[in-house]
Amino acid sequence: MRNIIVLLIFLSASVNICSQDILTPVSFEKVTLTDHFWSDRMKIQKDVLVPVAIERTQEAVEDLRRTANYLKGIEGPLPSDSRFNTSDLFKVLEGASYLLKMQRDNALEKQIDDIADIIAQAQKEDGYLYPPHITGSYKTAPLWGGAGMGDKPYSWVVHSHELYNVGHLYEAAAAYYQATGKRNLLDIAIKSARHINKVFFEGDVNYNNGKPVNQAPGHEEIEIALVKLYRVTGDELFLNMAKKFIDIRGVTYIPDGEGTMSPEYAQQHAPVREQRKAVGHAVRAVYLYSGMSDVGSLTGDSTLSPALHKIWHNIVDTRMHITGGLGAVHGIEGFGPEYLLPNKEAYNETCAAVGNVFFNHRMFLLEKDGKYMDVAEVALLNNVLAGVNLDGDKFFYVNPLESEGMNDRSHWFGTACCPTNLARLIPQVSGLMYAYTSNEIYCSFYTGSKVDIPLVSGNVALEQVTNYPFDEVTRFIVNPEKENQKFTLKMRIPTWTGSQFVPGKLYNYIDNNLKLCELYINNEKVGPKYYKRGDVSVDKGFVSINRKWKKGDKIELRLPMPVHYTQAIDEVEADRGRVAVTRGPLVYCAEGVDNNEGLNRYFIQNYSQDAKVNKERTGKLQGIETLYIPAGYVKADGNTQKDELKMLPYYAWNNRGVSSMNVWFPHSADIVMANISEASLLVKDIKASHTNDGESVLSVIDGKYPDSSSETKVQRWTAWPQKGVGQTIEFTFEHPTDIKAFSVYWYDDNGGVQIPESWSLSYKGKDGQWVDFPLYSTDSYSLLKDQFNLVHSDGDSFVVKDIRLNMTPRSDSAVGILQVKFDTK
Repeated sequence: MRNIIVLLIFLSASVNICSQDILTPVSFEKVTLTDHFWSDRMKIQKDVLVPVAIERTQEAVEDLRRTANYLKGIEGPLPSDSRFNTSDLFKVLEGASYLLKMQRDNALEKQIDDIADIIAQAQKEDGYLYPPHITGSYKTAPLWGGAGMGDKPYSWVVHSHELYNVGHLYEAAAAYYQATGKRNLLDIAIKSARHINKVFFEGDVNYNNGKPVNQAPGHEEIEIALVKLYRVTGDELFLNMAKKFIDIRGVTYIPDGEGTMSPEYAQQHAPVREQRKAVGHAVRAVYLYSGMSDVGSLTGDSTLSPALHKIWHNIVDTRMHITGGLGAVHGIEGFGPEYLLPNKEAYNETCAAVGNVFFNHRMFLLEKDGKYMDVAEVALLNNVLAGVNLDGDKFFYVNPLESEGMNDRSHWFGTACCPTNLARLIPQVSGLMYAYTSNEIYCSFYTGSKVDIPLVSGNVALEQVTNYPFDEVTRFIVNPEKENQKFTLKMRIPTWTGSQFVPGKLYNYIDNNLKLCELYINNEKVGPKYYKRGDVSVDKGFVSINRKWKKGDKIELRLPMPVHYTQAIDEVEADRGRVAVTRGPLVYCAEGVDNNEGLNRYFIQNYSQDAKVNKERTGKLQGIETLYIPAGYVKADGNTQKDELKMLPYYAWNNRGVSSMNVWFPHSADIVMANISEASLLVKDIKASHTNDGESVLSVIDGKYPDSSSETKVQRWTAWPQKGVGQTIEFTFEHPTDIKAFSVYWYDDNGGVQIPESWSLSYKGKDGQWVDFPLYSTDSYSLLKDQFNLVHSDGDSFVVKDIRLNMTPRSDSAVGILQVKFDTK
């Protein structure tokens, strides 16, 4: 495929790169954004997402404040027994720090400084930081198993999140120091890291009976964080610690169990150098692979590379959705069997896509190969950006590629890792755009920006002008410090300009819409005089210009963006006989709100260049380029008609209300008819303990989704006037059904019917008795207004015939429901 790209731009020579010349990323604070695509998102981050996230992580701030009071001997309530809520706060602080570099904000800075003071006071003198074990609040929490934290510090590292939490603190500290020059968070982080080094690798009499713990954590993150701490401080201790945690994984401790206690779940089934496939919890996996790439790059440890190559190929060849989404399987939030890539049932946690960006960026730094940035770009522009709405205040945890109108972003989650990961990734996108060696500049992401890059031959000021990812043209203005300064400028030629959308064996174009890339130097199209004398060449997905540069030199790179149609290989059962539509680096989808009823009745069999590109001028999608695709439509009588399918970038769906959505469309009417004929109802019977006169319990499964908890335009069920009386709703399925998740949208009129005091689920066991629902270890029965409250089942499979919703109302009100959802296998 790379050879095809070379042919496209008429080039064939390779670039000589010194293998010992480390590729250094240009840090986020060194890049100034000048475009609209990312700059507008940064403004939304600053004005909406980060303030919302800080507000919704105040429980963690309060836990730290209570811990500080405990250490001071001040009597009062203990912190919660949460294993990981402080990690969400630290991620938000990291994201806020990136924004401060873009624009200093005294109020935000003071807010972070105040929180930093609380964190410092909550940290023990020896550096330990974990509220439940410092204060004893752990006694009300599970101690062992997948949701446990152990009965003393570092006694259950496999699931306690002790190192995961401080890892996110280290990343926040590094970002805040880079943005402001302040050491308050950085000093806390250094103190913590030195403590962990002593406890885990030297031995501390106050922990683990003085013996080194010498165990890798169950949730990877600290490995990445220690590398960031090393980059900021230059202290090799932190890089060595990261390497040690990687070296001992799957060696000093291997769990023996199933589900969240299986060896594969946290990639502890084998030493990392012997691992060959992506397994287990997807977020943990890509965090580990990111750490391995970091360590390999910075230490020169080439023994990690064979495993990384095998794992990367296993992901892109067998386990990645076309959107860059990872972890298709519910239950373990992770990788399933090879080629299991469902659409409607896809999990694709937003955090896993964030990790996919991290992993591939680090592999690029290790290997200097553009294919890794191709994957990172696809994951970022499609799955990651879909994780947050265009207004910046609602979020997806799960990212399916098909919806029947039963998916809506939530304002927050009981486990809030995804919104807070978005809060920290999007502001640091500028840190993914450029990298350099001693005398080479790599342009790895395209967006309007300005940057100064320090080369051995002298500094280079680079300005990039583009409307990417919608515009085909990217222009560079080069201003070297010295006249006739010689260096190499490298620009990425993405995979999607060739015969397929994304690297790997899973997907390929089936159209003939290919167009040639073009390169211009000072307005002259690149031709024989450039490549014959070696000025221009292509290697590892980059076109390279090696020359003596003058101030004001101009480069123009044209990356054609025809509409492409993609098919998956036959092993991907969910996509057989189907096509997906892409343009440039963007995956497109269709929503019911723009098209005829029943997206499942459309088919695409014309792969010509007849598609029309339209820039939206008004409304929620203003500025976004949509497509009008020639399509066929199967009418209710079974006959077909020619039609047009309006499509929008996948990242922009679910911004105009709840609607059906689809990415992969059948390529024939026969496939449409086959799928329609196989449809069946899920629920056979539904019974409520009490229903208000004039209402029906059937309304909770009618598929009509509200705009808020006080919605009155859709039917509802309430137990009015039974105030303070417990209620149940029993669902009986047509057949035993594998339940992956359950969601409930509460009705609340701020009067006689309000959100309940608590709720839970039960299922009917083989003996006919009701048994507690197997709640996933990081989930909780949340009680949030204006959104679905989602819980997942634990384990690989949870097949039941009957399930019951149990509700305990407040003493002064009844309970009500607008809608429930079942996510099934």
